[in-house]
Amino acid sequence: MKFKRSKAKPLSKKEEDRVNKKFESFKHKEYSEDFMNDIFDKEEAINKKMNSDKLKDFAQDVKLFFCMLKDFFTRKYTDVPIGTIMSIAGTLLYVFLPVDVIPDFIPGIGYIDDAAAMIALCIKMVKTDLDKYKAWKETQA
Repeated sequence: MKFKRSKAKPLSKKEEDRVNKKFESFKHKEYSEDFMNDIFDKEEAINKKMNSDKLKDFAQDVKLFFCMLKDFFTRKYTDVPIGTIMSIAGTLLYVFLPVDVIPDFIPGIGYIDDAAAMIALCIKMVKTDLDKYKAWKETQA
């Protein structure tokens, strides 16, 4: 799978494998309530990062991620696998933290591209659950 990113080359196979490996690690991690509260505390900062040229295409998806997490943790919506919740939480934390799978010093693809690749992969991996959540959310309006 090649990630479409604005103003940047597609990921190489090696880079793509590194992003996929990092993403998969999110699904198997156990997150405490404090960890989740930390993510919610960073929501404003993460949403600000989403205004960058390379991430703005994912801004609505990230807002949906936060809505889904909040509805899950307030038990308003629980029809979602825990692996999906952990993948979303890990992806959001990754967007916030200055940790790279693809190092910043590589010209043309740095942190922002890394974050875009992680978000794109997360969307692809949890699409069915996101679609179910969106349908449920529309019935709640």
